[in-house]
Amino acid sequence: MDVACFVLLVACLLCAVAAPMHDTQQSETAWPALHSENRPWTRWWWMGSAVSESEITRHLELFKEAGIGGVEISPIYGADGAQAQNIPYLSPRWIETLNHTLREAKRLDLGVDMITGTGWPLGGPWVSNEDAASRVLFEKFDLSAYATLDFPIRSKENPDARLLALMAYSGDQVLDFTAKVDAAGHLEWQATSGHWTLIAAFATGTGQKVKRAAPGGEGNVIDHFSQVATRRYLEHFDKPLSQLSTGAMVRCFFNDSYEVYGANWTSALFDEFAQRRGYDLRGQLLALRGGDEAETVRRVRSDYRETVSDLLLEEFLQPWAKWAHDKGAKAREQAHGSPANILDLYAGADIPETETFGAGWLELAGLEPLPGTPKQSFEKGLILACKIASSAAHVAGKRLCSSESFTWLGEHGRVPLEHAKANADALFTLGINHLFFHGSTFSPAEAAWPGQMFYASTHFAPTNTFWRDLPALNSYIARCQSFMQSGQPDNDVLIYLPIYDLWAAEKGSKDGLQFLTMHNTETWLDQSMAGFSKSAHTLWQRGYGFDFVSDRLLKKAVSFENGALQTRGGTYRTLCVAGASLMPPETLERLLELARSGATILVVGDLPQDVPGLGDLAKRRAQLHAALDSLGARREISPCVQHAGVGKGQFLIGPDAETLLEAAKVPRETLTDDGVKFMRRAQDGGHIYFLANQSRQRLERWMPLAISAKFIAIYDALSGHFGRAAVRQRDGKTQVYLQMEAGQSLLLRAFADAPKMPQWDYFSSGAAQELKGAWSVEFVEGGPALPSKAEIEQLSSWTTWPSDGEALRAFSGTARYTLNFERPKGDFEAWQIDLGEVRYSAQVRLNAHDLGTLISRPFAVRVPSALLAQNNRLEIEVTNLMANRLADLDRRKVPWQKFFFVNIAYKPFDSSGWEPLSSGLIGPVWLVP
Repeated sequence: MDVACFVLLVACLLCAVAAPMHDTQQSETAWPALHSENRPWTRWWWMGSAVSESEITRHLELFKEAGIGGVEISPIYGADGAQAQNIPYLSPRWIETLNHTLREAKRLDLGVDMITGTGWPLGGPWVSNEDAASRVLFEKFDLSAYATLDFPIRSKENPDARLLALMAYSGDQVLDFTAKVDAAGHLEWQATSGHWTLIAAFATGTGQKVKRAAPGGEGNVIDHFSQVATRRYLEHFDKPLSQLSTGAMVRCFFNDSYEVYGANWTSALFDEFAQRRGYDLRGQLLALRGGDEAETVRRVRSDYRETVSDLLLEEFLQPWAKWAHDKGAKAREQAHGSPANILDLYAGADIPETETFGAGWLELAGLEPLPGTPKQSFEKGLILACKIASSAAHVAGKRLCSSESFTWLGEHGRVPLEHAKANADALFTLGINHLFFHGSTFSPAEAAWPGQMFYASTHFAPTNTFWRDLPALNSYIARCQSFMQSGQPDNDVLIYLPIYDLWAAEKGSKDGLQFLTMHNTETWLDQSMAGFSKSAHTLWQRGYGFDFVSDRLLKKAVSFENGALQTRGGTYRTLCVAGASLMPPETLERLLELARSGATILVVGDLPQDVPGLGDLAKRRAQLHAALDSLGARREISPCVQHAGVGKGQFLIGPDAETLLEAAKVPRETLTDDGVKFMRRAQDGGHIYFLANQSRQRLERWMPLAISAKFIAIYDALSGHFGRAAVRQRDGKTQVYLQMEAGQSLLLRAFADAPKMPQWDYFSSGAAQELKGAWSVEFVEGGPALPSKAEIEQLSSWTTWPSDGEALRAFSGTARYTLNFERPKGDFEAWQIDLGEVRYSAQVRLNAHDLGTLISRPFAVRVPSALLAQNNRLEIEVTNLMANRLADLDRRKVPWQKFFFVNIAYKPFDSSGWEPLSSGLIGPVWLVP
């Protein structure tokens, strides 16, 4: 762009923002004051609980200094050679260490959560076999007329399993022979006619023990479907926790992802099923096992799955959350992985928590994992799975929605801060606003490098080389979350989650149940709820803000008032039903009730014509059809859309969600057409946007917004800069002028009155000049040893330099690059130093002035013209990753893995064959006017 064009652009932008200044206070327009919950927290693994007060204090002070806001104490297995220091879980000594942690965290203004147990899932040595997770086993016997069973009724898999029921089926006849089986397992009965199928159901323990348990936490996994087992499990915590100092308590008790393998039964299930579903499951064991007519099998299994879902919510989650509340704490819950409606489970916690797992998440930002990490394809269902968690928070009125973040984002030592930022940006666009690093391992100061590490993590600990630059990432996350935790969500559409279509489906079933994990979203979302998934993905791509709503939340948390659908957490313009072929009549009646009050209900395809389940089928079908009949006559309002008036509201029925949203005049955010993903929130007097440019190119243009605003401020959470944006009104739309690099994120805040702040700096670049000359390189921090100083003319990876070759190939740490240069000719308002390629983060100083820490592309920093002297000294401290030093340890066969440790494929970790990662300042470095 030539100078004339640049001046014209600036003049236009200044005119666009020109307006009289009002008395909006600076404190209302600058970055919000940060508190501990704004900052990222970290899972803090206590290996063997081999902790001490002095080391707890040291760790917490390091966390505080780095900008971490809190910890989640997670006791796990111990380290070899440290067994003598292990502290049994919940012992008096363990409680002393917890007490000390709480005191020191309070002193440092850090938060503390803790898992309600050790390892995962919940369990321990105090869990009896009676309270342990259990499963049902089936055996089938066929009898012809006049035949008898001449062998005992036993489970082939486990002969000691307890008989639950023995049912006989012949045509329409169903006989219960359970009481006729004697203690030895013999049945005294002879078939009198026809062919009989006998189904025996047995209960047995799963045998699952707590995974990665800490000393004192080993034992059975609890029965999550039993309130009695839940209560007895939690009672074991009461006395130890009562020994904490007065007023001392964790912020939250935490329940990790549901990984209870094979559990599909509880002792009260027959009674609970009959009470909830209205018939005796024993009469349908043939169908439950899959041996009946297909529709009956689907209906019985749906009822069974719904019952288990109810039990997990009402017998475990709600009692556990109440127990936490009674302790003066909150409940933080990962619901995914469970065989239940996870939307309801998330909503039952004070802080619902999702997770990210694997390098596939980098695909969203156009990044690839570093060499040594297998490339993974991103499952698009993960977007919806994460939005189920944030939807629970939004609809149920929970201020925070957290995430276990960066798990296996790359192979050990091969995750740069740039990748963590990209993953964080994706989470923010999905409505997540409380990130937990996964994570940090308690490692005593005397432990040789790299100290203690956890196997399934990105290593957020002081022994990781990126620790010196981690405060930049933490400041970025804190600034973003200070906005994203304020106000309330501002999505336009509620989408009904058709859980009954999933429960009636066979895909994803195991042991009669379907486990909704983060590793099989393609099955349970994109296949079993295909119509729903397709519509939701389309709205995501097209820029419609939405949340999901369940049958239970629709009944308890949604109303229509003041011209909008109101939930406990936000307001919505409309509700959409897509891909639902089954629906309880009570849910349809609730939709009709909302429509009569004035709501617009959108229906993709048509409303469900059948009910789920088997119990009282004829009556419930009649109830559903009566509700459908009350919908009234339909009329065409467009070639694709039908209208049915109901009271003050309406139903709109059409072929796809976007057509219906256009008919309902629900706006979309067109910025997604340019590859920008967003999350929008509302607060008094305006709105907040988080924007992430997930395209592969720089964007510079006027960007329309779906909201109306006179004034908008732009906030750059990486640099801390903010200012009033150029805003104009065109075609009834508010437009804001944006300059966004690929991978960049920005926050927007709309104001009713002109904010008292400087104008946002828009830049147009002139001819760049490469900074060349003799670079002085000094290695200032790291190991295994500091390489010698070097003088280089051409920037390249230090692992390729011929001098000190082996030391450079093994080195992980920081090198200071220094260059002296003269100021080029030209009078410009500002300059930019563009570092080109950096491996992998950099701190930049010019003439002894700190210009900031760069952790992601573009690795460039602004320089006010006044800072650029005639003769200049540029210092760049570049830090590489810890991978090269790990590989050196393995090549030299140093026994550093003194704990359970595997690679990303869950095989023994061995980095001896790794080629060195490119390291240092690669450049070229440019000075840009």
